[in-house]
Amino acid sequence: MDQQQARQQAARFIDQLRRLEDGDQTAADALAGLFADDAHLRNPVAQHAGRENIAAFWRTYRASFGTVQSTFSHITSADACAGLFWRSSGTGPHGQPVAYEGATLLEFDEAGQIIRFLGYFDSRQVRVEVPAH
Repeated sequence: MDQQQARQQAARFIDQLRRLEDGDQTAADALAGLFADDAHLRNPVAQHAGRENIAAFWRTYRASFGTVQSTFSHITSADACAGLFWRSSGTGPHGQPVAYEGATLLEFDEAGQIIRFLGYFDSRQVRVEVPAH
């Protein structure tokens, strides 16, 4: 896989993530479909292996927000990998504002499927305060 193909696969990932964030109920499975069967996903708060576990992660990710939208400021690519620099903002499950930023590294196999997803962000930025009753 060359640099241009890696950039195209990164764009496919972003497109599917946007569908998920927009509330498309089928998007978690479509997003997980971009991952190889034995892929690994890791970030500061989660670690998953295998496409089914990764699909469950994406469903949980979306459910943890009322609204969420990620914007990508930079996309870098090299042979078989891409780096995504992003900022996510929206609301938590109780309507409180949420905003955080980070970077995601994607590694692709020969078929263009994601074999490794590494997300980096400050987990303190995504702590959601539950309103007092």
